[in-house]
Amino acid sequence: MDALLEQTMLAQSFIFLDRISVATERRLWENGINDWKAFRNVQKISGISDQRKKYYEHKLAECEGALCRKDHAMLAKLLPRREHWRLYPLFHDQALFVDIETAERYGDITVLGAWDGTRYYSFVKGCNLEKALVQQLFFQHKLFITFNGSSFDIPIIEKYFGGVLPDGYLHVDLRHVCARLGLHGGLKTIERVLGIDRDEEIEGMVGEQAALLWWEYLLTGDEEMVELLLAYNEADCKNLEPLAAWAIKELWHRIRRASQAPLSISQRR
Repeated sequence: MDALLEQTMLAQSFIFLDRISVATERRLWENGINDWKAFRNVQKISGISDQRKKYYEHKLAECEGALCRKDHAMLAKLLPRREHWRLYPLFHDQALFVDIETAERYGDITVLGAWDGTRYYSFVKGCNLEKALVQQLFFQHKLFITFNGSSFDIPIIEKYFGGVLPDGYLHVDLRHVCARLGLHGGLKTIERVLGIDRDEEIEGMVGEQAALLWWEYLLTGDEEMVELLLAYNEADCKNLEPLAAWAIKELWHRIRRASQAPLSISQRR
């Protein structure tokens, strides 16, 4: 992750301040208030009372302290969940890329996979899919990256184990990050658009086929079915890393470029 991006993304953000919307944040940037230091240095800001500015400066000081301490739990509370992606550069070395496979019955996890940037971890039903083992891994990380995990992976994992994620964890759902970039569809569709490859043996495989692999394993006892399922899950987990690196950097650049765009004729009136 670009070092400058890591240093500046959060320090240039104001979205976590009360009553500061995306549009208000953009107006601050357009007026040359590009970071927390600039906010403190300017005496008056149009549309923000002196009293509210002092309150904001207090909140910025709190956030600055949390940033210096890398206090993920406090930063998670400060930023709206849909903006947690802005914390990825700060915590990418403590990120875990997670994906689950399920049987046809909703919530029945067959494989839970995780990639930490170096190693792939797999937990298989009937083998090592145990709360203590999963929790041991999860508690070593502060940031969890998924694709559609807000609606699928995270709630299913939490229900299956009766709670296994650490308090104050950060979560970035790349499906929503990609949607803000105009990229829609499933993970495999977006991978193809961006040129992120998979091994030939699992190229074109989708979730429904993964579920069938599990049932075929149960019926035949053929362990090759599980090996293929794990290869598919491993790709799901590993490919989240390059997707996150590209999508988060691209979204930030687009947001910042938009704030620098010249006003249209209708906007100038």
